[in-house]
Amino acid sequence: MKRLEDLCRERGVRLTDQRRIVLEVIEAATDHPCTFEIYRRASVNRKIGMATVYRALSDLTTAGLITRHIFTDGKARYKIVGRDSHSHLIDVVSGAILEVTGEGLRALLEEQARKLGYRLVDFRLRMVGTSPS
Repeated sequence: MKRLEDLCRERGVRLTDQRRIVLEVIEAATDHPCTFEIYRRASVNRKIGMATVYRALSDLTTAGLITRHIFTDGKARYKIVGRDSHSHLIDVVSGAILEVTGEGLRALLEEQARKLGYRLVDFRLRMVGTSPS
């Protein structure tokens, strides 16, 4: 959380109690929580409204502290900026979202960026498929 507090200061974002709660929920997430799920987790033993969560997510996204991803289910899902880049495989039947990691993929993308005269700083890759079962 210290890194996020520093980023807030650097970017001139006032870290209110509500924004802190939302950031803590997203930082602790091992999945890709949607707005309602963030609200559900944030409101456990704390008083925070759904509208406040929406505002905090909007402010934190605009400030570049979190990123918003919209998958095939149409829900906006969030993650903290700066976490390791990874790809997603989305099962079109079940809606499951799986993280795909691998240095081979990153190396391939870095090579392609280098060929085009760029240095890769981040990437997002979304794959869509169906399970063989």
